[in-house]
Amino acid sequence: MAQGEGDPKAEAWHWQQKLIDDYYDYRWRKVAEPLCETFRRWKEGELPHSALDKAIEEAYRSRCTLCDLFSQRPDRAVALIQILDPEWFEAWVKEHRAPKGEPPGA
Repeated sequence: MAQGEGDPKAEAWHWQQKLIDDYYDYRWRKVAEPLCETFRRWKEGELPHSALDKAIEEAYRSRCTLCDLFSQRPDRAVALIQILDPEWFEAWVKEHRAPKGEPPGA
């Protein structure tokens, strides 16, 4: 038997952590990919410095929001993800069976 297998608390923790890790990657890609594209376009002379400055500021604000979200306890982070991004949450839960009692609506 794998470590934590059969232990409801351990299974819940692993499920929560997988959800948080996947959402972390998803959200950071939504921040970083447009920023990288802006840097590329700026470097090629397609955008002025002001556009780059605006993109950096937007990315920073998104970073602050993400840091607030991901600094929560895992159970709270999962609940916030479920509330803030229900479409992503529902799609993820369909692919990753929730352990018994995790979370409501999963």
